[in-house]
Amino acid sequence: MLKKNQKGFSIIELIVVVAIICLISAISYPNIMKWYTKKQLRNDAHKVFAVLKDIQQESILNKKLYRVKISPEGPITTISVMIGTNPDCADKSSYQNNENRLTLENSKLSVSGYFQVFSPNGCCSKDQEYTKEIEIIHKDDKNNGDDYGRYRIITKKATCFINLKKS
Repeated sequence: MLKKNQKGFSIIELIVVVAIICLISAISYPNIMKWYTKKQLRNDAHKVFAVLKDIQQESILNKKLYRVKISPEGPITTISVMIGTNPDCADKSSYQNNENRLTLENSKLSVSGYFQVFSPNGCCSKDQEYTKEIEIIHKDDKNNGDDYGRYRIITKKATCFINLKKS
């Protein structure tokens, strides 16, 4: 019970405060979700970049060829590695399958099939391309990277220098 000199909040004041909080939440929700989606995309791009750098380093340490294969299977993209014993880069028969290295559930990659062969001396490729490129966009992006941004992982042919950049 309140005495005459004590004051409290009326039910109208409480309803107004709750309505203001709901309004602010409704306005900020889309921005928070867009920020979270961009964060998921950035994390996936860094995961792919880290896996490729690890594969490159393992190739140098183990003195073997590592063939990277990117396989989009429905909503999930898998990066697998095959280890080669033959120094001939073009010979695909001498590779042993290795475990899957990474599974992406939030992003999709623009490359499908064999991406790169890492050798202890650099990149090994019969292609005449001087660079290989993977483009990473969010799986729900209908505008091909315009909604949430896109990342590119670029590998130079001779040196196998790998670079990640946002575009």
